[in-house]
Amino acid sequence: MSSGVAVDLAAIFGAILMLVLIANRLGVAYPILLVLGGIALGYVPGLPQLAMPPDLVLLIFLPPLLYWESVTAPTSEFFSASGLWWIFQLAFGLVVATMLAVGAVAHALIPTMAWGSALVLGAIVSSTDEVAFAPIIERIRIPRHVIATIEGESLVNDATSLVLYGLGITAVVSGSFSLPHALGSLALSVAGAVVIGGAAALFAFVGWHFTKDDSLQAIISLMTPFLAYLPAWYLGFSGVLAVVIAGLITTFFTPTEITPRARERVTGFWVTIVFMVNAFIFVLVGMQFHHILSALHRLTGLQLALYGVAISATVIIVRLLWVFAQGLLPSTNEPEHAEGKADWSHVAVLAWSGMRGGISLAAALAIPLETAAGPFPERNLTIFLTFCVLLATLIGQGGTLPFVLRWLHVRDDGEDEREERFALAYTAKAALRHLDEIARRGDVPPLLVKVLRARFTSRWSEFSATGNDPEAARDADLYRHLTAELLQVERRALIDLLRAGKVDNTVMRRIQRLLDLEMEEIDLLEATGHADIEGE
Repeated sequence: MSSGVAVDLAAIFGAILMLVLIANRLGVAYPILLVLGGIALGYVPGLPQLAMPPDLVLLIFLPPLLYWESVTAPTSEFFSASGLWWIFQLAFGLVVATMLAVGAVAHALIPTMAWGSALVLGAIVSSTDEVAFAPIIERIRIPRHVIATIEGESLVNDATSLVLYGLGITAVVSGSFSLPHALGSLALSVAGAVVIGGAAALFAFVGWHFTKDDSLQAIISLMTPFLAYLPAWYLGFSGVLAVVIAGLITTFFTPTEITPRARERVTGFWVTIVFMVNAFIFVLVGMQFHHILSALHRLTGLQLALYGVAISATVIIVRLLWVFAQGLLPSTNEPEHAEGKADWSHVAVLAWSGMRGGISLAAALAIPLETAAGPFPERNLTIFLTFCVLLATLIGQGGTLPFVLRWLHVRDDGEDEREERFALAYTAKAALRHLDEIARRGDVPPLLVKVLRARFTSRWSEFSATGNDPEAARDADLYRHLTAELLQVERRALIDLLRAGKVDNTVMRRIQRLLDLEMEEIDLLEATGHADIEGE
């Protein structure tokens, strides 16, 4: 890497830091400001275009992002019968409907847009993007089953759209198309992805089972998405779906096969790398705008605006119509009220959460330059229109989603908090039962048993639905605040020892980690009901 490129990357990551800080201060989802900031960076004189091959985005950046999102997805909702049916219709039916609608509008509106190119555009913008949705929704509290449906759709529909995209590209480049062949390719792509994703998950399970080395287990976790994506991509199957399948399967045995320390290490890494890759993709996407626009000098600004608005409106309207129509079907009346009727406020949120992201633009940039008959028709315009849809959905829908939630009075249903409280109470009760067995053995000092019983009884009293004691809850809360205060005292004392030269840096780091883990436990217990208790 040349020094110039290194300086450019340093400037971009510095800009990312500043934009995310501003976004947090304003209470805005950071992808929105990063895209706008990237557009501004693209117009900075002297700053070269940071061009990255689209294949590199799909091969290097996409697998870890999809894997982590599938690992942390709410699988209980994802695998429910109604949830699966909603996801299936959105990930397959809506993708096809969007592709056809966008293709028809583009072909009718743009004189030079042939059917083949129009359908390629439709396939590119037909799927929502989990990478775009996750950072936006993390600042908003909405019912878990709504999030599960949106995330499930986003994880699966990329596979559908990219397969259709590949078929469309092949048809335009070769000049021929066969519907039976296309349907067969789609079925083969899905089946192959499921097999390869399952094989990657099996590899991870075997690796974790036969090695308990923390570093090796972490490496296996980092390898798994690429072991799923790369073989599937090489064989012509859906790499996206393969990664999602691998992630969903591994969630079933990571709690038992990964050691606590390896889980702590790998979770910290995943959270950091996913954030950095997300941020970099959004800035990179924004920086492409200047180059994309400059390649369309033959069209007037009014024409470009008309085309961009028309295609973006088509994408948004088709989703609104499809989702509300789907909510009318008796077999898909989820999200639902207790009475079994569709909750239209939840359906509206689902309909408005159709954000597109960097994956769509990467697919557009990956369109080949040449076909058998010459240059790929309207390649630059396709890229521009993809960018317009990205801006309209990411900024227009993602930016207004908090206002839509307030307008519709959509709030978190408390399901996470109820389950977290139940789990904390249940595990405390299990510990108390085992402590009774220990006490009956008589080989443990009674005072030690008493101290342990007080600790777990307090946890049970605070979180149990049947044994909930407000006074005990207040005492537990006070206990945690006092413990946090004492941990800060210990931390300052430890730093004093280091500065006085009475302990080595290696000793300080081990003791500091112990204090950090105790503080993390306090933070997680105080955040019960929030999405902080997670990880592999």
